Amino acid sequence: MKFSTYAEVLTPEHPLAEGQMKKPGHLLKDVLDETGGRYELTVEVGFRMQKTLRLAAEATGDERLADLAQQTEVTVSLEHLRRHDPLSTRIVYGCRLDREPADGDLPEFDDRRRF
Repeated sequence: MKFSTYAEVLTPEHPLAEGQMKKPGHLLKDVLDETGGRYELTVEVGFRMQKTLRLAAEATGDERLADLAQQTEVTVSLEHLRRHDPLSTRIVYGCRLDREPADGDLPEFDDRRRF
């Protein structure tokens, strides 16, 4: 399993943009204002993500995931967004845990995630 952070430009084709009544995401300028102009931000690792990380760590024996499950925040880099216009660029950001092909079957993880 792979834990990662992301900051992506919200395009009309982005999955989060489809079917929205209002404009989703955050204006890059607003994010930069909040961070004092730094091209990085801190996001909360919510309770659900912490629980998912704990379950994944137990299922895989991955100490890194166990350590991440104890964190309440992570840093998200925005460096790759420097070439975008802060006044017109909307972004989405956060953290995620993705399955990798090498993970194979993890019924002890998948079964416990359903509840």
